[in-house]
Amino acid sequence: MNNDEYLFAFLLLLFWLAIYMLSKILPLKKYGLHVKPFFIKYESERFRKLLYKLSLSNRWRILWKFSSHLNVFLSLGLMFFSIMFLLGNITEMFLLSERKAAIVPVIPGLTLSLYWLPYFLVAIIVTVLTHEAAHGVIALIEGVRIKSAGAFIFAVFPGGFVEVDEKELNRLPSTSRIKIFSAGAASNILGGLLVFLLLSCLFTPTPSGIVVLNVLENGPLDVADIKRWDVIYALNGTPIHTLQDLVNFMANVKPREKLVVSTNKGNITIETIPSPENASRAIIGIVFPSLLYYPSRLGLGFFWDVQTYLILNWLFIALVNVAIFNMLPIPLLDGDRFIQCLLEKFADKGMLVKKFFNALSLFLIIVNMALSL
Repeated sequence: MNNDEYLFAFLLLLFWLAIYMLSKILPLKKYGLHVKPFFIKYESERFRKLLYKLSLSNRWRILWKFSSHLNVFLSLGLMFFSIMFLLGNITEMFLLSERKAAIVPVIPGLTLSLYWLPYFLVAIIVTVLTHEAAHGVIALIEGVRIKSAGAFIFAVFPGGFVEVDEKELNRLPSTSRIKIFSAGAASNILGGLLVFLLLSCLFTPTPSGIVVLNVLENGPLDVADIKRWDVIYALNGTPIHTLQDLVNFMANVKPREKLVVSTNKGNITIETIPSPENASRAIIGIVFPSLLYYPSRLGLGFFWDVQTYLILNWLFIALVNVAIFNMLPIPLLDGDRFIQCLLEKFADKGMLVKKFFNALSLFLIIVNMALSL
């Protein structure tokens, strides 16, 4: 961990200490707030009433009815895809010795750089609220009351909940319960498709530069005051649209050679330095990873282009990944209750099949994480 990450951890502990102390002084439960160590739950009567309003609207009721049937097929496809993806990923990493998709838990400061945290939080909040709202609306359509609804924070992870009447839920036929359990993941994958279409419409399909995220301290870019979120368009007049363009250009550059860098701040002259790993290789001091810059069709300017693209891109990532992961037949996830409804008519044999898929899914997740790390 670097200094910024230690500072973040210290401020996080300070925040939770202050919140916990306030919970002992102020009557927070009166306002729907329930505080425990590293955990805050907020019960929102407004959110609960909104779900009732959406479910009772004649304008939307036909759409909800239609989507509840579509959700079942989407969720079944997501479950099949999630298992096959994890299995295929293990095969390519372990048997074929190829490094494919990394499956790791999201831990700010460890597996998630802190500069991604604001985008990650926004994406997760939207994803979770969409997920829980879909569960709530379909539950109401199927005749199940909502006891409470709201949001929570666990450490740095936001979440949401819709608590339904379990007795009413258990009395429903399996077809109705399947519709409820499939609603969250299906709404997420449909939301992800919508965001993808929005990205395709708002931004050009080809990049026009590289967005700097980190620079080498006291390196050429740092000395030239090129910082995070700045965009590099060209080097010595040669367009740098992708990371491969940068690699190809720098392969022919020698240490101590002067370069004119075209950026969002204008043309800046820098002097390359030898690479710490190879003194014969020149570097400009850009630290990977970096982003590709896709200009928007709205003419927002480079800064807002980058910020809008990042928000939508992280939202797409969160929506799709939560949809896929949540349909894994693992206890506490929607996929587990979904497959239980599918198999409950087969009594004991159905339970054995469910336990097999539970064990298989847990095994696939653990092995994927182990190989990724």
